[in-house]
Amino acid sequence: MKNILLIMTGLVFLLGSCQKPVQIDVSEVKFVEETPNWEVHVEKSVFSSADPKVNKACVAVNEAIQKRIDTLQAQLKKDADDLFSTFEKDTINRPVWSYQLYVSDTVLMADENYISVRMQVYTFTGGAHGMTGFDAFNYDIKRQAFVSADQVLNFKEAEKLNDLLARNFKDEQGCFTDKPTLTNGFTAFNLTPTAVCFTYPQYVLGPYSCGVAEVYIPRTELQGLWLK
Repeated sequence: MKNILLIMTGLVFLLGSCQKPVQIDVSEVKFVEETPNWEVHVEKSVFSSADPKVNKACVAVNEAIQKRIDTLQAQLKKDADDLFSTFEKDTINRPVWSYQLYVSDTVLMADENYISVRMQVYTFTGGAHGMTGFDAFNYDIKRQAFVSADQVLNFKEAEKLNDLLARNFKDEQGCFTDKPTLTNGFTAFNLTPTAVCFTYPQYVLGPYSCGVAEVYIPRTELQGLWLK
């Protein structure tokens, strides 16, 4: 009887190990809209999977990304049209520039555990230069829910996490004036297969000219800091 049980257990393990890994397909969609008042340029990732549970997660991420893009577009178009409508009878003083919106994204992870996307949003509404912001979309496929940084990492261990942020911060040019922490302005948190990434936009850790700061903390350094 013991031999039979052992054989059956072995078969179950063998069948499980032969299962194909879940595949998530990622395609890219681009579109451009322009009027004299504004221009919109979008490059976004679209996810799909043959696995029903995983595809449900893909649909949720696709919808969240599109909803964010729709909100950004609607606000920029309204603001631009409101501004330039005041120059309908004063074409001489009408600004020669138009409002601009550029949206793109980076897929940092897409497997059976998480889909993690960082959206980069550049807007120009006049002035010396435009501004770049970031949004993060982290979807836990097992939970079937979006998760934030404090739902993935134990923020009660802020001292340890801040130490890891400081130690993994790259400032080779010595440009930045502040060190990254959990509370000084990261706007995107993302997951990768080997690390987590905190993104700090321009002006947060130093002058605009320093650019964007990305801090990758290896997963191997986060033992004991994950929330289950």
